[in-house]
Amino acid sequence: MEQAIKDPRDKWIPRYFVMFFAVIALLDGTFVYTAISTQTGVVTKHPYEKGLAFNETLAKAKAQPHISHETTYHDGVLRLKLPIETASVIASIIRPVQDGYDFDIKLAHMGDGIYEATIDTPLKGAWTAKLKATWNDNQFQTSHDFIVK
Repeated sequence: MEQAIKDPRDKWIPRYFVMFFAVIALLDGTFVYTAISTQTGVVTKHPYEKGLAFNETLAKAKAQPHISHETTYHDGVLRLKLPIETASVIASIIRPVQDGYDFDIKLAHMGDGIYEATIDTPLKGAWTAKLKATWNDNQFQTSHDFIVK
């Protein structure tokens, strides 16, 4: 009978298996750590209750007055043009990609139905302005997405 020749590299085969799974475990651990440490949390407060009240939200949106408006953002100035001279306009400035930087600002009436405010955002990037105009017993809401460069 012929005897098998032992190759010294054969003893490394089990080590290769262990090293392969160690590398996979290290990569998976890195991915889990990155996912957990960079997650900013839920942006919407009380999402379940808002989901249940979604039909009410749609009804309010349909019931608001149909007003022609124009919203712009240019060089740090948010401007809303309405055909109403006596409105009080508040903008909620929201950073949709990161929690903790949202703020509210009141827009000043500049005449001819133009309301504007200079916005100093803490970060560059994507922002959303949720505008709410109230006058007498009426209310109008709109939103405008803009990019700060």
